[in-house]
Amino acid sequence: MPKALKIFLRVIFITLGIIVIGMGSITAYIAWDSKRAVKEAAIDISSQVTGNPDGKMTIVEFVDYRCHYCPILNATLDEALQFEKDVKVVIRPVGWVDEQSKPIASFLIASGKQGKYVELHKKLMDLPSLPDYETVKTIAGSLGIDVAKAEEDAKGKDVEAQIEENQGYVMRSGFPGIPALIIGDRQFFLNEENMKSVNALRMEISDAYDRKAEQQKQTD
Repeated sequence: MPKALKIFLRVIFITLGIIVIGMGSITAYIAWDSKRAVKEAAIDISSQVTGNPDGKMTIVEFVDYRCHYCPILNATLDEALQFEKDVKVVIRPVGWVDEQSKPIASFLIASGKQGKYVELHKKLMDLPSLPDYETVKTIAGSLGIDVAKAEEDAKGKDVEAQIEENQGYVMRSGFPGIPALIIGDRQFFLNEENMKSVNALRMEISDAYDRKAEQQKQTD
């Protein structure tokens, strides 16, 4: 084999090796970052917690108030919580669906500063149709929320940061979109069938308890 060809093939093999190692490193990093995002998303936001605030099992609910499927999943989750008394739900709004999504999400987060996030969230999830921004403000006023203050607070950098953070958690966790749930330490990937199934959700919660118990055994 000519020397020039040997050198060429050697360069090709080295290059391919570098590419393979690089791809492996990227894959490992993505998996590590996904686990980190799942863990970070479960950190409490005191004004945005429903279920049992002292629950030993945490569910993270990502929601866009202009998403047609989010109220369906929320209803399933609410029904499951009637049986699962030791579950805490951290609500994390995003602003993706349309131009009203982000203003509504921002307003909800700002309402949390007045201790009204969960109350307003539940009202919106129970509506027969998706709310627009003006409807959200009207309902907020009926709940005793200072609408003008909430609108001003919604412009804050902390509110903007939370929405960006929430959206980052969705993408980094590997979800294709919303609605999305993290149950315990694992993503619960949804489809039109299981987002309506209380049994499927409760089985996933049960699996999360089993994983937690197994992890506890390994650390003891």
